[in-house]
Amino acid sequence: MGKPARGQIRCRRRRRTKIGWLYEDHAEARSIDVSAVSDIQFELKGDALPLDHAWLIYQGLIEIAPWITEEEGLGIHPIQGADTGGGEMILNRRAKLVIRSLARNLSDLAQLSGKSFKVGKHTLTLGASKIKHLAQHTPLYAHTVCTGSEDEKSFTRDIIGQLDEMNISTRFICGRPQKFFDGEKMETGYSLMLHGLPVEHAIRVQQQGLGLHRKLGCGIFIPHKSITAVGAIDAV
Repeated sequence: MGKPARGQIRCRRRRRTKIGWLYEDHAEARSIDVSAVSDIQFELKGDALPLDHAWLIYQGLIEIAPWITEEEGLGIHPIQGADTGGGEMILNRRAKLVIRSLARNLSDLAQLSGKSFKVGKHTLTLGASKIKHLAQHTPLYAHTVCTGSEDEKSFTRDIIGQLDEMNISTRFICGRPQKFFDGEKMETGYSLMLHGLPVEHAIRVQQQGLGLHRKLGCGIFIPHKSITAVGAIDAV
């Protein structure tokens, strides 16, 4: 990844949380229902996928679980693989399909284990599942966040506005643009790193996400071990 442009800094003067800090001993964390939203992780059996596969994965899942179209808060994490250079990526034995969902849907999602679906010319089979609760670490990273704005300046303005609406206190760094098919047209998103989040804000961002197209892997935040992959951060 090339050196990204820094997002505008939005900061309230308050004590900042250290990178990698575990929040379980904080009184604020204990008051939050961290189990309201969780990830369910499936072992994934298959050989390869198109690089731009988010829409195809979503359509395949609809074939075996049509009810997920009605779940607005449900998110399908991006799938990781090795780029072959030919518009596809190879899945290794550790590949996973991860779905973020309200707790009420987890038992229904677990029933998808053993089912298969088509993704273009490829067939994927969902293996054993495991529930993973949202982590209480910072910083948070999303591979793609889409607000509907194509240029970085407008995107940054959108993110500041959404964080204000959610009453989230954080600083952020905007990474390089990402292109993906949304079922009708090509959309633009950006990778995004949030850091300096208070515990209750970090959990809320993971539970709600940012921007559009959650079922296409956008706006889904996970903890990141380092900020160096996105760029250096000025101390505040």
